[in-house]
Amino acid sequence: MKYKHIIQEMKEARDPNMMAFVKDVEKMKRLTKKEKDHYLQTRFLPESVQKLVEDFIPYIIFVAYCNKGKAKNLQMLDLINEGILGAYGAFERSTKDGLLTKIKVQHSIRNRIKKAINIDYCQSIAEYSFEICVPEGPLANDDNVISIYSEIQRLKGCLQ
Repeated sequence: MKYKHIIQEMKEARDPNMMAFVKDVEKMKRLTKKEKDHYLQTRFLPESVQKLVEDFIPYIIFVAYCNKGKAKNLQMLDLINEGILGAYGAFERSTKDGLLTKIKVQHSIRNRIKKAINIDYCQSIAEYSFEICVPEGPLANDDNVISIYSEIQRLKGCLQ
C-alpha cells in the first residue's frame, strides 16, 4: 500500500493520539542529500541523530502498518514507537563501530518491530495458557501454580 493511503487510513482511525502523530508527521520534511550528508558526518550529536531518525519515519510507518495484523495487543503507534527505537539503536551502534548503512537501519527497524510482536504474542500465549492450565478447586495449590508458571516461562524462552 502506498504511504499516502496509509496516512489517510491513520487519519480515519479517530484516535486522538494517532491524529496528533499524523499531524506531526505531515509537517516533517524529507532531508535533501546535502542535509543527510551533513547529519551523517555529525551523527555523534543528538540533534543530528534525531533528524536522521525522522527521515526514516515513512519507512517505520510502512513496516508497522504491514505488521499490525500480527500483533495481539499492540496498537499501530506501539509498533511505530518500536521502529523509532530500532532506528535510534542502529545509530547508537554505528557510533561504536563506525559502520552505518541505510540497509542496517532498516534491518534494525524491522527487527525491533518483529521482536515486539513476538513478545506480545508470547505474553498472549502465556496469559491464555495460565488461565486454561491452572486448576481450580482442591487441586489448585502453590506447587501446581509454580510448576505451571515455570513451564510457561520455559515455553516463552523457546519462542524467542
